Amino acid sequence: MTQLVEAEGLVHIYKTAELEVVALQGLDLHLEPAETIAIAGRSGSGKTTLMNILAGVERPSAGRVQVGGHDLTRMDGSEQEEYRRRVVGYLWQHAQVNLWPELTALENVQVPMLAGAGGHRGPAAQSRRLLEALGLGSRLSHRPDRLSGGENQRLAMAIALANGPQLLLADEPTAELDGATCRGLLADLAQLLRELNAGAIMVTHDRQLERYVDRVIQIRDGRTATETRYVEHASGHLVADELVIMDRAGRLQIPRHHLEELGLRDRVRIRREGEGLRILPLDAGADA
Repeated sequence: MTQLVEAEGLVHIYKTAELEVVALQGLDLHLEPAETIAIAGRSGSGKTTLMNILAGVERPSAGRVQVGGHDLTRMDGSEQEEYRRRVVGYLWQHAQVNLWPELTALENVQVPMLAGAGGHRGPAAQSRRLLEALGLGSRLSHRPDRLSGGENQRLAMAIALANGPQLLLADEPTAELDGATCRGLLADLAQLLRELNAGAIMVTHDRQLERYVDRVIQIRDGRTATETRYVEHASGHLVADELVIMDRAGRLQIPRHHLEELGLRDRVRIRREGEGLRILPLDAGADA
């Protein structure tokens, strides 16, 4: 299957007159068409840099990245503009960044269609359909200052999806919402993404998002470290299946709590056991 997002060995270095900051250190990431993932990680782990690269705002210092067949390392200015207009939709953390305060909800969603691909049904019909799908069918003529915080976030989502992008990029889409509002919005967004056959990558610190995505990717020190898939148990609880990601050089980023619990640092011993490997502290001895 052709991947919607293919990123391999991404490196990104920010340089100033006196300092170099390595934001990404060989990050790998793949996303299938219509798949949704959440990206988690501490501040400074490289999440924002990754999103900026996927949005066509920044170029990586090294590595390979394609989105929807577009090579993001080779596009010129006009190609980047076309890519941002037709291939990706971006939802900022603060909904107000996406909104035109003087326009109604319906007019807000039509604005990006004026220069983009729009829809086959025309801007007004397409805008109405998106707003209705996101629960704003009775708010079409309302301006943002007459909408609640949750409604403005839904409006911002409709704007990000206005041109039917293949990929939605969302930066902390639920950060400013309470629990009930968050759950309702995520459920509606997940349903809409399925209807549009669109993929999504969402940066988040919100554990509620786990129920509404296919995978959760943890980034540590500029690399993808773990991948977690959640399966709903018969009891209604989510059961996590966590995988440690191995890069092409065979390197693993073992979760810190395992390293601390087992006293693993600097050098470790590796033993072949049947069809698997066993990792032991150095002081376990050669015969362990």
